[in-house]
Amino acid sequence: MASSSGTYCDICQSRHISKTAEEYCPVCEEALCSDCKDHHNLAKATKNHQVISIAEYNKLPAFIREIKQHCDKHGDRFEFFCPTHNELCCKRCITTTHNECKECKVIEDFVESSAAIDEYEQTLKDVEENIQTAIADRKNNVEEFEKQTQAISKQIKNKRIEINRLFDNLEATIMKELFTIKSEKKQNVQSVIEKLEENKNKNIHLREDVEAMKKYGSNIQVFMGTTKLQQPVSSQERFVRLLQDDESLRFVNLECSISEELNNINTRIRSFGTVKPITSKSRVRFSWESDKSAQILTTPTNLKSIDNINTKLICMIDINTSNTITSCVLGKGLLFSTTNRYRGKILQYDTQGKHLKEIELKQSYAFDIVLIDLDTIAVTGGGCDFKVYIVDVATLQVKLVIDVGKQNWIYGATYKNESIISCMYGNAIQIFNIANNKNVTTSTLPFKTKYTITTYLASDDYFVYHSDYRNGSVACYDLRGKIIWSFKEDVLREPRSICLDSYSNVYVAGSGSNNVVVISSDGLHSKQLLGPDDGIKAPHAIHYDKSSNRLLVANANGPALLYQVSS
Repeated sequence: MASSSGTYCDICQSRHISKTAEEYCPVCEEALCSDCKDHHNLAKATKNHQVISIAEYNKLPAFIREIKQHCDKHGDRFEFFCPTHNELCCKRCITTTHNECKECKVIEDFVESSAAIDEYEQTLKDVEENIQTAIADRKNNVEEFEKQTQAISKQIKNKRIEINRLFDNLEATIMKELFTIKSEKKQNVQSVIEKLEENKNKNIHLREDVEAMKKYGSNIQVFMGTTKLQQPVSSQERFVRLLQDDESLRFVNLECSISEELNNINTRIRSFGTVKPITSKSRVRFSWESDKSAQILTTPTNLKSIDNINTKLICMIDINTSNTITSCVLGKGLLFSTTNRYRGKILQYDTQGKHLKEIELKQSYAFDIVLIDLDTIAVTGGGCDFKVYIVDVATLQVKLVIDVGKQNWIYGATYKNESIISCMYGNAIQIFNIANNKNVTTSTLPFKTKYTITTYLASDDYFVYHSDYRNGSVACYDLRGKIIWSFKEDVLREPRSICLDSYSNVYVAGSGSNNVVVISSDGLHSKQLLGPDDGIKAPHAIHYDKSSNRLLVANANGPALLYQVSS
């Protein structure tokens, strides 16, 4: 049918005439010129055949075009499919070769009821999206190498200043080790990216085949095409699924430990330190449309209806302060942060509302209290200083002051995996790793927020929640910065501090609406939990203690109220 000059009419060629074909009939399996096409459209036996243009026919994958629609043995059109032998059958095949096969089906009915091609198409889409996610993660890991290398280099150089030039050789050794490991790990990650790109291209070609097959293939071709697509599509899916089982997507961090021998110049110095890659669990979360039904949180253990949430007042705490209460924490006791111009305080009360003690943080707003564990809190400086204060809960003594760098004003924050995720000056959300205390590493998360100054955060295992009082909204993000849902309704105005219960329902202090609103974990439902009649007036601070199911709410100028929550 095809030649170097194009596609010729099959009917004309049978008469030894070469005429360019314009259309193709999948039923007749013949290319037609303009004259033959007109006859084909008028003939009683063929006028109902659905023809396609030659251009459309050529878009079909080669393996689809090779599927025959007529029986070579009997010459009749295939009308049945035998699952036992995985073969197409004509009427005479059914009565002869397949007369004992009981599961033979009419092809037209079988194709109409088959959803395999749609499943393959969706799987290929999922594969492509997941590959793109993995590529972005690997590229992010490469970017982190550069940032961490700079941070480690600075760490090494600062330590180097403390000692004399006799240690030049040691410095050169540790720097060489750093860049060697970085280069090696970077090359490994780049290799994974190349493999992902290669499979991404394969996936694109398969999707193009699927789209062409759906648009231009006959029912038989679509049906048989699904059997031929099974292996390559399964291979693509298996490739991506196996990525999470091997180590190719493990996130690699570069870490440097300065030798303890350098901390005392009189001690014999043997090495500058060590640089090593720290491999953690993969940060990539793949999404499969076919798995969505299993991922939806529908069981009582994963999702609680907010309609059943109720509160009972335990006690009211009269906060003895003329300053604005900006945050609170409920743990072994009650802690509140208050602020005025360039001076913040941490106030401590017992669970009965009795004032115990307080400390003053000079040159700090003491904007937000972040619970590290039951014995330790971190206090952010707000728009006053560039520090985080690590405070002992029992004594209220400052154990450590961490300088997070110039222009890094930290407002609302949440603690996750030895890091503080923070709302920053400059409309950014950044993460500060404070595991090494004084040696802080930082990175900016790709959250597209309109406003972060004096706003708040909360987090669970998978998501970060941000309240923007100026925009009047609460948003949920995954850790890659993708927005999962956003909530903005009249029931909640000027949202301030937020917190989560054990089911990731979001509790928000509505400073402009004088209430506490609870939002379901999927962002679809909400209700006012507490209002003005409950003594709520311009609340700024809120905290939920998951171990006791108690909720602490503090109005901007007091009082604070402690509730028992039931559902």
